[in-house]
Amino acid sequence: MTEKERVLLNIIQNEFPLVEEPFKAIAEKASITERTCISILRSLSANGIIRTIRAVINWNKAGIGTVLIGIIAEPESLDAIASEINRIDEVTHNYAREGIRNLWCTLIYESDKQKNTLLKNIQELQGVRDVKEFPAEKTYKIGLVLDV
Repeated sequence: MTEKERVLLNIIQNEFPLVEEPFKAIAEKASITERTCISILRSLSANGIIRTIRAVINWNKAGIGTVLIGIIAEPESLDAIASEINRIDEVTHNYAREGIRNLWCTLIYESDKQKNTLLKNIQELQGVRDVKEFPAEKTYKIGLVLDV
């Protein structure tokens, strides 16, 4: 990874400017042209280093509920179940793990009724043996920033 790439990654994850021309502002901070900035960021994206550029939202402060879901899925159905869960707009994360509860996802929801419907829909997927919710008792950290 080049020094320019490292500088840009640090800028976009730490202090993405909320201005009319954010890439121009990022380029100025990195002492490069806007065209070079965009070219480098596109390359990092094409190579899978940057997955996306978006806000990290504290859903609870925005009045939206979140819950961690632990699923017991039949191992032979795990990929199919994960694919179906990934199609649910309210799923923000979805990971396979070793253990009895072998699929974990995070849901966002606007009401208990919506949450219960989502849980019911997941429970009814072929190969799902059990769905359990693990609501957060306290949030200690949201977001991660690494010095590149």
